[in-house]
Amino acid sequence: MLDVELVTVNTAEGAAYGAALLAATGAGVFPDVESASASAIQVTGCSSPGPATAAYREIYTLYHSLYLALQPTFHAISHAESSEH
Repeated sequence: MLDVELVTVNTAEGAAYGAALLAATGAGVFPDVESASASAIQVTGCSSPGPATAAYREIYTLYHSLYLALQPTFHAISHAESSEH
């Protein structure tokens, strides 16, 4: 669907884990962010785009054109709802 390779890593603590690695780098535990990341993060899985990617791309193109066509309506609804409160 995204037409990109997706990987999973050995941690679910994205922001906090990244902050800890940056702090460790800043404290001199690692010479640079790349070294800190390489020592602590391992790829645990990978998904490549499948054969349905072309169909999703075509449908997304239709969705995007519909969204653009309806954007003024969405904007008007938003203003109408905010003026009611």
